[in-house]
Amino acid sequence: MSAPMLPVVLDIDGELRTTSVAVAVNVNLPHPTVIKLVRRYQAEMTELGVLRFEVSNSGFEIRNSTRGRRTEFAFLNEDQAAFLMTLMRNSEEVVRFKLRLVKEFSRMKAALQSRHASLWQQLQTVIAREVESKVKASFGSHLMLKRKAEKPSLEGERLSLESKIQPGLWLQ
Repeated sequence: MSAPMLPVVLDIDGELRTTSVAVAVNVNLPHPTVIKLVRRYQAEMTELGVLRFEVSNSGFEIRNSTRGRRTEFAFLNEDQAAFLMTLMRNSEEVVRFKLRLVKEFSRMKAALQSRHASLWQQLQTVIAREVESKVKASFGSHLMLKRKAEKPSLEGERLSLESKIQPGLWLQ
């Protein structure tokens, strides 16, 4: 029986994470076994970043879990997930998932970097349009009126892109 299709790596508040549920399903272990391993090495894992736990009764089924009971699961960053995987025996499934996990973290990092680069390119284009508009406005009153009309739109685009690139650092 193949594992259900769960996302292996998620972008959670700008940080790539996996879950103890995704690990359990993909290495074909009961989730309580995986979460116990996370709890057992919690101190070591917190050295690698904030370790987040959540409780859910959202209806996803976890092998060997009690149906209807709330399930505690952990969000693991890349280093925590790698550490957890080193604690597991190298069965075929575990080795296969280790490789998949590494590839998925790399793929997601590249996708986020590409998105970030695209936003920077868009921002540079808006800034160039703003500069061009300022230069044109210095040539005469007709062009100055045109600049005055397009200035709010350009400023809005720039602020929007800046907030997407680095939320919280740009004043709006």
